[in-house]
Amino acid sequence: MAAAAAAAPQKELIRAQNGVYEVTKPLATGTFGSIYKAKRESDGKLFAVKCESLNMKSSLLRQMSVVLASIHYPSPFFATIEERGTVPQRFLFVVMPLYGDNLFDLMHNVNKDRKFSIATGLHLAEQTLTAIRDLHRNGFIHRDIKPSHFCIGRETEDQYHHVFLLDFGLCKRPRFGNKNNEAEEQMRKNAILYRGVVKYASVHAHQGKNLGYKDDMESWWYMVLEFFLGALPWALLNKESEQDVLHLKKRITAQMVSAVWKTTPETVPAFFELLHIVREPKDIAEFVDYDRIADHIQKLFEKSKANPQEPPDWDCMNDYKGPSYQQVPMIAPPEVGLKPENTEFGKNDPGPSAGGQQTSMEPVKSAEGNGQPKKKTKKKKSKSKGAKGKNRSVSEDEG
Repeated sequence: MAAAAAAAPQKELIRAQNGVYEVTKPLATGTFGSIYKAKRESDGKLFAVKCESLNMKSSLLRQMSVVLASIHYPSPFFATIEERGTVPQRFLFVVMPLYGDNLFDLMHNVNKDRKFSIATGLHLAEQTLTAIRDLHRNGFIHRDIKPSHFCIGRETEDQYHHVFLLDFGLCKRPRFGNKNNEAEEQMRKNAILYRGVVKYASVHAHQGKNLGYKDDMESWWYMVLEFFLGALPWALLNKESEQDVLHLKKRITAQMVSAVWKTTPETVPAFFELLHIVREPKDIAEFVDYDRIADHIQKLFEKSKANPQEPPDWDCMNDYKGPSYQQVPMIAPPEVGLKPENTEFGKNDPGPSAGGQQTSMEPVKSAEGNGQPKKKTKKKKSKSKGAKGKNRSVSEDEG
């Protein structure tokens, strides 16, 4: 009996500056790290702990910390960081509030046809629009807009109908000719060269061009279109067929979408007006007309005869009570300063986990660093016609 008790598994603990967190279960793993559900020992409150190997060549968690520290205009649609730290010689981590399901999982699991109802899709379009607008208002582009980077709140926190933007690790300042100051230009250069996934990438991203605010919004439009169709017209094409995807995106028409938009095909022309608004700006430094897009979303409610009070698809017993779009003044991004100070993970290194116990959980081993010496390999030249040097990086990961 004593031997069995001695063999009992130890708790997996992470000690941060302001608390000790017991890791309870893995939530997700990806190319750039892992996320775990954790319980704060002092009060039992649940959090999400995002971990990233110290061997990563470019740190998304550091970038995320700089971006959120530089937010001049706070937004209720942004995920937040409770605290951050380092487990020496192993990984960086950030402690964040625990949110609900992401929109990709909701879309595929809530309804049998793997798409949202019109009312739910329009409400999600409105909230995700607001989140992206608020990010742009602070002078950042996201570069990886997709359903899995948005999630709903938790029912126990009374945020079950509220949408949050989760991931800021790939954000950067757009390059506006000579307008960027030295700190902004350095941050832009340090940002990971990434242009999104094939399914949602903008036309400019496929072409390897400099990206601006309208490129995020073009990705947003593809995401919202998927909310209603369940699958985009190019969903079956992969990265090897990227030029075909680009061809479809450049030539997509209301007639093409009407053929597969079975529920309310009469709303398709009005929905395409959103794409025209998104693509209106001629300069990457120009904001999209977010207010006009929000107004068109309200008109889509009327055209589709959808009830704005209809319960969301994941909470069919309660009327919708999520936040609505509110107009805000937009300013020129160069007026918003960076605040990279006080975002260093090393300033609150926790050392060994509490009680002398080491955590056994590890962030996912990335292609950029897995703790082993790298073998030198010859880099293959990209054959894609739309690519130019190191600016070329459109991922096939669509999750």
